[in-house]
Amino acid sequence: MEMSNLTMRLLRFMASDLGVEEEPLLAAFRGKRQSTALHHYPPCRHPEKVIGIAPHSDGFGLTLLLQVDDTPGLQVSNGGRWHPVRPLPGAFIINIGESLEVLTNGLYRSVFHRVVVDAERDRVTVAVFQDACIDGVMKPLPELGEPRYHAIGKSEYFKGHTTEVVGQGERFIDTLKK
Repeated sequence: MEMSNLTMRLLRFMASDLGVEEEPLLAAFRGKRQSTALHHYPPCRHPEKVIGIAPHSDGFGLTLLLQVDDTPGLQVSNGGRWHPVRPLPGAFIINIGESLEVLTNGLYRSVFHRVVVDAERDRVTVAVFQDACIDGVMKPLPELGEPRYHAIGKSEYFKGHTTEVVGQGERFIDTLKK
């Protein structure tokens, strides 16, 4: 419940930033699926030979990530390079997912990221995924002008998202662009 409340607070800030009414954005998340994942990455003496989680962008609306310890590992891609995200004790990392990218008509972009393992230390995270759609469809909010993405049913989207070529920098969401 607290994570849902935090999500709604963040969405209110985003609606203000976008210059739209709060309610359509909040409604896209309200009552939608919320799931939690606990990740444990044990140390690996040869971290260059393994990957914690392959490069991807989240298919949900928002991901709220708590890094339980101070072991680095999350990296985001920008300009073709990987950049580490330094853990900050007690802080959440908020990832924009592809559903929110579509809802905001591309004004908020989903983050392409991966996780690498550490040679000496464990890494533990808790991720809460907040899903979003409008009446079972992923489409831009009408208030944000001419749609830059084709509308797609949520189940059809997830089918495409889960079968995309992981690790090659390509996203299924890009096939929805007009």
